[in-house]
Amino acid sequence: MKILVIDDDLTVCKSCQKIVKKAGYEVDYSLSGHEALQMMEKTAYDLVFTDLKMTEMGGMEVLRFIKTKDPDIVVVVITGYATVASAVETMKTGAFDYLPKPFTPAEFRAVLSKAVEERKATLKDRELATQRTITSGFQEIVSESPKMETVFNMIKKVAPTDSNVLIVGESGTGKELIAQAIHKLSKRKARKFFAVDCAALSGTLLESELFGHVKGAFTGAIHNKPGVFEVANHGTVFLDEICNINMEVQGKLLRFLQEREFLPVGATQTKSVDVRLVFATNKDLKEMVAHRTLREDFYYRIFVYPISVPPLRDRKSDIPLLAYHFLKRYSESFGKSLRSISRDAMKALCEYEWPGNVRQLENVIQAAVIASDTNILTYKDLPEFRDPQKVPYVLPRTNIELKRLKKELRLKTVEKVERDFLIHALKRNDWNVTRAAKDVGMQRTNFQGLMRKHGIGARDVKL
Repeated sequence: MKILVIDDDLTVCKSCQKIVKKAGYEVDYSLSGHEALQMMEKTAYDLVFTDLKMTEMGGMEVLRFIKTKDPDIVVVVITGYATVASAVETMKTGAFDYLPKPFTPAEFRAVLSKAVEERKATLKDRELATQRTITSGFQEIVSESPKMETVFNMIKKVAPTDSNVLIVGESGTGKELIAQAIHKLSKRKARKFFAVDCAALSGTLLESELFGHVKGAFTGAIHNKPGVFEVANHGTVFLDEICNINMEVQGKLLRFLQEREFLPVGATQTKSVDVRLVFATNKDLKEMVAHRTLREDFYYRIFVYPISVPPLRDRKSDIPLLAYHFLKRYSESFGKSLRSISRDAMKALCEYEWPGNVRQLENVIQAAVIASDTNILTYKDLPEFRDPQKVPYVLPRTNIELKRLKKELRLKTVEKVERDFLIHALKRNDWNVTRAAKDVGMQRTNFQGLMRKHGIGARDVKL
């Protein structure tokens, strides 16, 4: 631990230096803000104690500089001008704590101890996240979630076989990565892997894409064109979003699944190939069968070995891993030197529900890396995904998804109302908890319980 004390009073600096040295930490001091900034350019400090009112440069300017340089450096503001307004402003800017003068050695040691623990926790989070990003995962799928471990085990079992596989999961969960993992672990790994997005092609174009066509089969068919199945012979074909295939193409695919034969568009002679098929969908196929938009015989042909991929909100332990994984990728890609994510930024990432799943998280990190001007990704770098009212939600496709979305929106609305209710009650009563509880007609214990739920602690009220 390296600690810097900034105060234009030499007596304060010497006193703090003595206490810090006795605690066993390295310590420097500076009598001006400008000199302190120069020192911080040369030395990496873990903790900074800065006076709020100084002649050349105030503690707020120092605090802002530090939070731009490295938001995870722990800053404690010390001052003789102990007012609620100045305390709230420093805390909003990112100060860890606030120590009014005059303070006793015991008071300073108590704050020092808390600040050291905060810094250690931050450094541990960074180290663990980096280690996990390197060691966790399976076939390029980054995860340490028990739910994904189940998926990995299913992949290992089915990959060596020639069985058809159906991957079910919401958009953005990484279904194509799973299909690629199946291919890489199969006996076909030396052959080609083709991915076809069935949602991007109309029925006629999809048929031509899969089966190929002969010259003159339709307007613009000026020569023979082999389809994906023919080119991928002895390999694997991944058909994504199969729920978008029309009934006619379903029938032709059904025959292919049964016989491994197909007829190119406009041809009169069938062709035979050896291709493994992996399907994926984000819809409830049973519901489609019931509504007669999916053939029942086709459904049973593809529903041989289903793998269900959990959404990101059900495996939140993977968010830090994925965030660091994408941070490294885009930092290197854009020629930047971002090495970590601040705690407040990570907290925001972990608390979000991610309706767009891993794909949305990747896009958010990519945008944040572009926006960042430092070597640490901070909360201010994150795009406005944080406020659910500013982000269009993913339109639910099924009744189950609709119910879940309604529940999530209700919870977020209630939480916001509760927090605003507490803050306004406390403000009206000069942050006195007892008076605020009485004002709103609640028992003090219940009021405090609601405060704890929303992370409003006693220290916040004191400040």
